[in-house]
Amino acid sequence: MIFSKGLTDCSLYFLIHKIFKWIKQMKILKLDRKDDILVVEPQSIEDLWHLTKVIEKGDLVTGRSFRLFKVQDSLKAASGEKKAVNIQIRVESVEFAEQSNKLRLTGAIVAGTPEEFCPHGEFHTLDLEPMQRVEVAKKLNSFHESVLDEAKKHSRSTHAVVVVMDDEKALFAELRNTGIRFGPEIRCHASKRDPDSFTEKKKSFLAEATALLKQKDGEDRQLVVAGPGFTKDEFKKFLSDREPNMAKKIAWEHCSNAERNGVHELLKKGILERILGAQKLQEEYAALERLKASLGRDDGLSVYGLDEVNAAVETGATAELLVLDELVRRNADARKVLEKAKQRGAKIVIFNSDDDAGSEFKAFKAAALLRYKLGY
Repeated sequence: MIFSKGLTDCSLYFLIHKIFKWIKQMKILKLDRKDDILVVEPQSIEDLWHLTKVIEKGDLVTGRSFRLFKVQDSLKAASGEKKAVNIQIRVESVEFAEQSNKLRLTGAIVAGTPEEFCPHGEFHTLDLEPMQRVEVAKKLNSFHESVLDEAKKHSRSTHAVVVVMDDEKALFAELRNTGIRFGPEIRCHASKRDPDSFTEKKKSFLAEATALLKQKDGEDRQLVVAGPGFTKDEFKKFLSDREPNMAKKIAWEHCSNAERNGVHELLKKGILERILGAQKLQEEYAALERLKASLGRDDGLSVYGLDEVNAAVETGATAELLVLDELVRRNADARKVLEKAKQRGAKIVIFNSDDDAGSEFKAFKAAALLRYKLGY
């Protein structure tokens, strides 16, 4: 993919690299269901967060770390020297340290090398960071595997389509991990000097922008429209009237112009990084709205509550399963329902109980959107 001439500035290149390094795919290096071994290399902060839902108390975790070696004999190495170790602990606590971008795993030492630095039974904290390989010995259930699937899915699908527009033109750009591809650019021929045709030409411009955006839209794409002045707001109303579903999907932002450096401005401000990182939350909200709309219509195409959802899954009627992460983590019956739904081809949306959509979904805990009405 070709970078724009404006991206000869190294700082812009590294901004793009930073965004996509943060959201690229978690590496699952080994998944041995026979011996219950999982080896992963998290690539991002988000991957570390996903691992908080996989690694639990009692799991055996092996990774590289450092131990403080306190020397008793003054003739030996200086007291307090840190030694690199390969260490295995039995996990007692899991903490996502968001401020330091680390996953902190604390537990008793089971094994390690060099052995003299890894005394059996002593407690140690393994600080896991992005790009650091870790081995987890545990039996994965359907919830754990769904979390890993989620991590791969959302990192793989990252792709932003950006439109910067003003009253003269609209410039399209596609943002990928390899850079920015600019184009096409469309012009608005509406002029207030020609009031008779102004409205018609303005509508034609907005219609052309809508058609192009529809071409570039897709399930795996985040749409962003930005610009100065009123044209962006006019486009939002135009699109909301004609393509309401697409309009809801778009992130509407401000930038100072409709040139290439308008896109660069969104990068520099961190707006695109924030938007791309919010895709999972957006998916949760969309699923929640579909559920609430169905319940509001009383159309018989949605159910909630674990027993009702299980009955729907058993019949094969479930098109989409919505479930709270806390429920599946703690409830074996919920994990069985999740596994059956996956086997029957249902789309799975796992709500994060810590975000806003998950907090609202706690009232339901488990729900299903149906392909057809149930006969009871």
